[in-house]
Amino acid sequence: MATTERKKRKKRMRLPNGIGSVHKIGGNKQRRRPWRARVLSHVEVDETTGKAKQKYIVIGYFENEIDAIEALMEYRKNPYTMDAASCTFEELFEMWKKKKYADASDAAKGGYNSAYNNSAPLHKMKMRDIRAIHMEQVMNNLTVGFKAQAMVKTLWSQLFKYAIEHDIVQKNYSEFVPTKDKDPGTKRTAIPAEDREKIWNAIDAGDRDAEIAMVYIYTGLRATELLEIKKEAVNLETRILIGGKKTGAGTDRHIPIHPCIMPIIERLMHTEGEYLVMKQSRDKYKQISYDAFKTQHWTPLMERLGMKEYTLHYCRHTCATLLREANVAEDIRKLILGHKSGDITDRYTHISDDMLVAAMDTVKGRE
Repeated sequence: MATTERKKRKKRMRLPNGIGSVHKIGGNKQRRRPWRARVLSHVEVDETTGKAKQKYIVIGYFENEIDAIEALMEYRKNPYTMDAASCTFEELFEMWKKKKYADASDAAKGGYNSAYNNSAPLHKMKMRDIRAIHMEQVMNNLTVGFKAQAMVKTLWSQLFKYAIEHDIVQKNYSEFVPTKDKDPGTKRTAIPAEDREKIWNAIDAGDRDAEIAMVYIYTGLRATELLEIKKEAVNLETRILIGGKKTGAGTDRHIPIHPCIMPIIERLMHTEGEYLVMKQSRDKYKQISYDAFKTQHWTPLMERLGMKEYTLHYCRHTCATLLREANVAEDIRKLILGHKSGDITDRYTHISDDMLVAAMDTVKGRE
């Protein structure tokens, strides 16, 4: 009887030497994913006893043997994935900053370094093991102000996006982590007409940075949103550009182009490169980062015009003010700016591009 039962048992698959191993764990315990796939890593020697111990990289746990073997085969095809399995927060930060810091200002680097130091409890954790609850604990224990908290969250978000790009993780858990304190808000107001005229005068003198500032003012785009708009998203005939992110209401919204900035948009469309706003480096054109635009273009422009008190976000406030002064309907204002309020987004479907353009045409241009 025992011999017959043994014959009925399914024969286990034998894997080639050096590939790794797949085996069932847990004995008689009921596990949802009892099959473990792993590969050899390194030998660790105990300094006290002198004994050597083989270490492994666990690829994952699976419901059945076939899935585990398939995962093992895929794992062996991509050596980088094996490193990804053990990649820690601090290792990822070192890889990320080599790319990020190439174009970053000293101020930006300092902010990221401080955010990294404030993330100390995560440094030795594997990226694939970090969840929202771990980051929440770190955030709740911070003793820094809101601005520093926001910088910590920004760093986490960028690291997770970088990890996703390199197949180290599959989900950005930082999106679910709020800052400990609420944004205290700002006292920003619109850039007054007399200072907008200074920008226009700079445009008359051929200042390209002033042109981009005016595009910000008459589109209401957030600082990074304009820099991410590709030329393929701009339609000069319909006077509509598509861009935006951050919120559901703000993503890929249709923004009407005001007549006063049409010449600027047309010129930008005839420059080299994929994006509407490009950075020229020697003979090459590439996308410009927010940090680079701010430090190399916006801040110098404001200093030249004697308007150092204005940040890029003032342009967005200015657009909102101009729309209100023109008595543009609230639902259209919110659609242009990418705001969401109550059931406003449910009524967006009836607003056509022609209606958006007509509304923008009522906004005051250059005085």
